Amino acid sequence: MKKTTLKLLLFFFALLLFSSQAKANDLWLKDIPVKKLENLYQDINYQGDIKDHLMLKDKKYPRIFLKNFPLGYEKITDEQKRNALFLKILIPLAMKMNEEISEQRSEITKLQEKHLSGKKLSQAETDKIEQLATTYDIFTRIKGSDRYTYLLHELLIRVDFIPASILVTAAAIETNWGASRIVKEGNSLYKILEWHTTEGLKPIGETEDDSYRIKIYPDLYSSVKDYAIKVNSARSFEKFRQFRLKLKRLNKTATGQVLAPYTYGSSNLENYPGLFDYTLAYYELLAIDKSSLRDSKPTKQTIKKYQKYIVKK
Repeated sequence: MKKTTLKLLLFFFALLLFSSQAKANDLWLKDIPVKKLENLYQDINYQGDIKDHLMLKDKKYPRIFLKNFPLGYEKITDEQKRNALFLKILIPLAMKMNEEISEQRSEITKLQEKHLSGKKLSQAETDKIEQLATTYDIFTRIKGSDRYTYLLHELLIRVDFIPASILVTAAAIETNWGASRIVKEGNSLYKILEWHTTEGLKPIGETEDDSYRIKIYPDLYSSVKDYAIKVNSARSFEKFRQFRLKLKRLNKTATGQVLAPYTYGSSNLENYPGLFDYTLAYYELLAIDKSSLRDSKPTKQTIKKYQKYIVKK
């Protein structure tokens, strides 16, 4: 028992240490022009081996995250160049999202282990569980200790890995590879709607219905995070979560290829399944499901060179 407890403590300490180191190495950029971003990617050798975007040799992507698309992005007329740049921007953001999900899941697991061991959860811990349950749309009328047994169980079904290939592919399709106005005007990557409100972007040329708006975000990562929460909570993704759980119980990897069919009903775009499958295959995006973010950040010289565009998360 003592050995098991020690192993768990070491695991969570290592996770915390990695998380702190990873965040320290993150580089967030805002309002960087296209040419400057291309120069930065060249400086750090973020060129890719296939179609100028996939880093297959070491399967590592830079910890460089853009708050918004680079200035002048909408003026790129070369489709291949634009799409490659889109992927270079989105892939690190998708991987960052999964890092956050992993941290959150570990925290929930730790709370569940404490609760099931018979130890009393603190007020701060129960408040945290209630907040997460609200975020992930989990409701129950159960009271007392059984309430947290249920909530923690449900949270571990919902707060889980989403293949980066799915996060990236969905964004590419919904925004026409970043060319849509919803990206420039609202940092919106997945066209998530809000109903019965006048806040947000008004749809143009889509419908005469004036009862909804396209949700806007302060930055791109907020859009990725909102979509990830939707995948992990909305009723339209229930089959996605159940199949992911089934794969986990069978000790099988939940890749974008096997989970993609369970996302098709989430979009109103015509031929969404065909577009999704084509994008996954043509751009070989399944490769990024086997990749990760680098542990290091660019050199001090590189950081100094682009200091003008570096901001806090």
